[in-house]
Amino acid sequence: MSKEINLIESEIEIEVAVETSAPAKAASYSQPSLPGLDHLPESQTGLTREIRFHIKRVIEALLFASIEPIPFQKIRDITDPIYALQPKILRAILQELQEEYYAQQRAFQLDEIAPGYILRTCEKYGKYLEHLGRNKRTEKLSHASTEVLAIIAYRQPITRPQIEAIRGVDSSGIIANLLERQLIQPVGKLEAAGRPTLYGITKEFLKHYGLRDVKELPALDK
Repeated sequence: MSKEINLIESEIEIEVAVETSAPAKAASYSQPSLPGLDHLPESQTGLTREIRFHIKRVIEALLFASIEPIPFQKIRDITDPIYALQPKILRAILQELQEEYYAQQRAFQLDEIAPGYILRTCEKYGKYLEHLGRNKRTEKLSHASTEVLAIIAYRQPITRPQIEAIRGVDSSGIIANLLERQLIQPVGKLEAAGRPTLYGITKEFLKHYGLRDVKELPALDK
């Protein structure tokens, strides 16, 4: 499989597949403008350049202060007292920030994951961050854990017996570990004998792999 996840790939291969599936950024850059906004008189929009600039700086401050993705609605709740923007205009401002960081070749980027917005260090600087002595153990998954996690991600909701039928081995310990890491969660009970627990992925899983939602998982080969 090229650039796609399968049920026996390592965690690194999963992350590479996700990243390489994203569309490439254009080499050239021109300063973006908010769609339809700059061409309207100020009397119609009410959004002056000063207000627009202030809102961008407020959003930037929120992003720098948060270690978790900030939901779009939360950003809107905070910026509404400044000026109640239409959702499409607020999203355009967020996109403008993304493009500004890219154009300025900053060491960080604005990503939408989990779902929510968060500032993250650009991948090419990751090797330097390792010198900070961060504990990487909790960020790595074993081959078996990755296999179980992939099965759950693509087959959810799914029970432990169904997972073990696919793998052919006991998976109770791995499921317990994934539950502890909050990468999976119980999502209900199967209406069958014994009513086994159904499992699905969590927002923590989306954050771990840098995804907005499960729809962004690479497609499997048929």
